[in-house]
Amino acid sequence: MRKWALLLLLSAFAALPARAQWDAWFSRYDLAMGYYNPGYAGVNGDLEVTALMKQQWIGIPRAGRPFLGQADLPLTLSNTKLGIGALLFTEPIGLFNNTLVALQLAYKHKLFGGMLSLGLQPGFASTSFDGTKVDLIGGKSPDHVAEDDAIPTTSVSGTTFDLSAGLYYTRKQFYFGLASMHLMEPQMELDENIYTYIPRSYNLTAGYNIQIKHTLFELRPSAFMMTDGQSFLADITGRVAYNKLFNFGISWRVNTSLVFLLGATIGNVEVGYAYDLPTSPLLRGSSGSHEVVLRYRINLDKGKNGNYKHKSVRIL
Repeated sequence: MRKWALLLLLSAFAALPARAQWDAWFSRYDLAMGYYNPGYAGVNGDLEVTALMKQQWIGIPRAGRPFLGQADLPLTLSNTKLGIGALLFTEPIGLFNNTLVALQLAYKHKLFGGMLSLGLQPGFASTSFDGTKVDLIGGKSPDHVAEDDAIPTTSVSGTTFDLSAGLYYTRKQFYFGLASMHLMEPQMELDENIYTYIPRSYNLTAGYNIQIKHTLFELRPSAFMMTDGQSFLADITGRVAYNKLFNFGISWRVNTSLVFLLGATIGNVEVGYAYDLPTSPLLRGSSGSHEVVLRYRINLDKGKNGNYKHKSVRIL
């Protein structure tokens, strides 16, 4: 039944057009789930530190170059299972630079034989705009002006409080996540009479890891969708893992690109790579995007009852 449910979910995603939002598009969303969903904090049971960098749409000037740094771990306080995390996200794109710094707290509860994790993410978001690089076209015609009161000609910036929330459920080889980022649609004042805001967005992910009998191979189909109510992003992914050491696969970013995926796990280190090949007219101006991710995992000791011996964030 779970396999059929996932198939129906993938089919529904296939009908969605895709385009960008304030939030970054990470092709290795499987390794960046902590960015999209605070309920993910502490899910894997170890201390994990992740760094991800992307060079988007090579050949297009001032295309996005997002960077994500994220860490999370499980925590037990008075028999209450929690997850805590922190993240730093920054992306220069065009004349803008978007930044998010946030903390995460997730409450975990056993449900239907699995684990439900409910997370909150308070933080601060900022946007800066370099108006010194604005080039307005002027001319002799009175219909053309060299200035626009709505566009700053200096460097301006604004900061605001931001809040996100999400749930993440795991049961054996199945996982499902649902989250809302920028719940309050925070507004920022960049300059006098010049404002911007971050639209509320929603994302959903689901996947099921299928062990192929009598082999060392595992199929890992998954899907990811993100929307702010006006624009949509949908990824449908199929990956194959060998002996839990190497993995490769392909994603279809609906109406936008094909994504080729590679990854390896060596001891406590996991590395991943993604290459986005545009399938839209964007291919005429760009050779694609490159993404690299590095994750380091520290195994946490557990007591005989399965609880973590470490009960303080001071182990960081």
